[in-house]
Amino acid sequence: MYKRQRNEKLSVTSLLVKGCAWALGKHPYLNATLAGDAITLWSTCNIGVAVALDNGLIVPVVHHVETLPLREIQMRIDDVAARARANSLRMNDLADGTFTISNLGMYSIDRFTAIINPPQVAILAVGRAIRQFVPDEHGQPVVQSRMSLTLSTDHRVVDGAQAAQFMADLRVVLEDPMLLVW
Repeated sequence: MYKRQRNEKLSVTSLLVKGCAWALGKHPYLNATLAGDAITLWSTCNIGVAVALDNGLIVPVVHHVETLPLREIQMRIDDVAARARANSLRMNDLADGTFTISNLGMYSIDRFTAIINPPQVAILAVGRAIRQFVPDEHGQPVVQSRMSLTLSTDHRVVDGAQAAQFMADLRVVLEDPMLLVW
């Protein structure tokens, strides 16, 4: 979690949710659902955030992410996660997801492969953020934050090249989050 001056927190997951919405806007076939042979391209980003429970996993959805500021995304994630753990989610909280993020970084997991939630066609698996030395443009070591992201896609809708382009755009926005405010 990152703290702001007003004692507000912003989680990595919130930034990922907003960043994914930004990248999904450029790659509509990843913001889609598949029912039978019908592909639906959604005009809004309804991103599911996997929440671990004592007896399993549930994926509440933050609707219309592309229209929300980061502060609101954080508040909605906190709200649905708390209600998920209290077993008080509503049906609307679980409906119309178009893409899912599963973050296991808080469990010190470096990388994993997540399983797609049908009828969605893609899910992003997020490992922990770590600080490590990497060479700069002059070959000198500098400390940078690194995290592993793994995208699983349904190849009936999205091919590897589309998935790679999405990941390249997601990387751009995560490395330069100011793009989210423009």
